[in-house]
Amino acid sequence: MKISGKNQSILKGSLMPLICVAILLTGIGGMSLLAQTKPSPPKKPPAQKEMAVSSIPVTKQTAPVTAVGYGQATPVREDVISPRVSGIVMEKNPGLDPGGRVEKGEFLFKIDATDYQIDAEKASIQVALRKNQIEQLKISFKKDKDRLSAVQDNTRLAQKEFSRLKKLYENSRVGTISARDSAEQTYNSLLDTEKNLKKALVLYPLQIAEARANLADEKADLKAARLDVERCVIYAPFAGRIKKNNIEIGSHVSTGMSALTLCDDDILEIKVPLSDREAFETLNIGTDANFPGRVDIHNLTCRVESVSSRENESIKAAIHRVIEYDSESRTLSLAVRVQGKDMTGMAFPIMDGMFCKTIFTGPVIENLVKIPANALNSNNTVYLDRNHLLKTLEVTPVITNGDDVYVTGSQFLPNDRIITTTLNNPLENIKLAPTWDKNPVPLPGNRQKELALYKEEVK
Repeated sequence: MKISGKNQSILKGSLMPLICVAILLTGIGGMSLLAQTKPSPPKKPPAQKEMAVSSIPVTKQTAPVTAVGYGQATPVREDVISPRVSGIVMEKNPGLDPGGRVEKGEFLFKIDATDYQIDAEKASIQVALRKNQIEQLKISFKKDKDRLSAVQDNTRLAQKEFSRLKKLYENSRVGTISARDSAEQTYNSLLDTEKNLKKALVLYPLQIAEARANLADEKADLKAARLDVERCVIYAPFAGRIKKNNIEIGSHVSTGMSALTLCDDDILEIKVPLSDREAFETLNIGTDANFPGRVDIHNLTCRVESVSSRENESIKAAIHRVIEYDSESRTLSLAVRVQGKDMTGMAFPIMDGMFCKTIFTGPVIENLVKIPANALNSNNTVYLDRNHLLKTLEVTPVITNGDDVYVTGSQFLPNDRIITTTLNNPLENIKLAPTWDKNPVPLPGNRQKELALYKEEVK
């Protein structure tokens, strides 16, 4: 069959798209076949990420154990001066303002003594009267003794006369009844006088003893009255600083009131509480000689510095005694004393009321590792750079000294380095890219070479 030219053009136009699609599908299939038959390249392991850290070398040192406590300084001697008599203040020392200093025996203030002087004069007069009474009793005693002897003689004579007259009258009717009765009356009168004198002589010693007792009591009253006069003038019992002043000229003071507060700043005491661990583990405090490993408190040295002042000056101090152990807070309180003479030359000496830091120094411990305080984790571990891998090591803090901590640990290796960079839960054994601290801890000579080789290896 013969196709016309027009029909031939139509047929050619409809076949061309089909041919193109067939060629395209053939190419895609060939490429897919080639991709499946080509061998795959070997897989590369993922690159491990390195952590950049700063570190310092591990150096073993010898250092004494220390513990730090805080407390407030107070004077060892502080007295409240109270008047022992009442009255109006007539005069006072012009230097009694708070902060002023007075010497021992220096005049402080004076109370009106007029009433007390009158009482003393009355007591003195009463003593003199009582002495006169005793002398009168002694004289009367002596006179009555002599009188008794004469009365006894007269009584015997009167008795004889009465007996004679009575006998004459009754036997011979000589004399009169009135003469006999008169002689009897005289005898009885003398007999009564003798009896009364004997009673009086018995009472005289008792009266004299009573008068002497009253004299002693009145002398005591006189002494008390004179003491009251003396107590109207008050003097400083010791040299010290005026802490409080509650008196003014013309004001009334009463017995026992707080007039002045005087304190001695030459010796200050600080009550310093230490925890169980600090006292018995760190400082190893003990008092029994049967435990030679224990340290007596008097063999510990300590220094005190004021936290209240900006000047970080410390002075030597001494542990005076153990005050108490508080079972609730589990703390041992020590009394630390500071001498005023040791504060000479300080920019601002420690004063009453200042809050102070006390540093106790105990026995020396060897093989300690000094690390920055920020390198010690809260769970008492440190991070190490060990052969460029991160390791976690448990340590025991022994000494805290400002920004540094001394620790002990048995697992430190010679080439270990302590990581000083703050890390938050790092992965164990992660690879490290260490840098170097600007101010590393000085190394002994035999480790300088190791450090140089280590740096070269890292590079």
